[in-house]
Amino acid sequence: MKWLARILHIVLIPLSAGVFKLMSNAETIREVYTEPLHTLGYSVGFIYFIGVVELLAAAGLIAGFWRAAIGFASLAVTIVVLAGAVGSNLIAGLYADAVSPLVGLLLTVAVFLGNRYVLKHARGTAGVASR
Repeated sequence: MKWLARILHIVLIPLSAGVFKLMSNAETIREVYTEPLHTLGYSVGFIYFIGVVELLAAAGLIAGFWRAAIGFASLAVTIVVLAGAVGSNLIAGLYADAVSPLVGLLLTVAVFLGNRYVLKHARGTAGVASR
C-alpha cells in the first residue's frame, strides 16, 4: 500500500504543475480559460495566480516525500484547486470539460487518504516494534 500511495503521489506532480498556465501568453489564456468561463468573470491575472498556486503545490508534493505535513498541505491545496475547476466548469455549463479535473480530484483525494492510511499504520507499527 505504501508504494501504491507513493506512485500515485508522483503521478499528481505534473497534474498540479501549472506550467501551461504560466508559460502561456495572455491571448492563449483568454482562449483556453477565460472565454469559455466568461460567465464567471475570471481574469487572465487570476489564471496566472492559479498557475503559481499549482506550481507551489507541485513543489510541495515533491517536498512531501521528506516532510509529510508539506505533502498533506499540498494535497489539500490541489484538492481545493481541482474542486474549483470542477465547480467552475459545471457552473459555466461545460460538463464535458469538468470530467478531467474531476478525475484529478478523485485521484488526489485517493492519494490523500492513502497517505493518511500509510502514515497512520507506519506510526502504529513503529510503536509495536519499540516494545
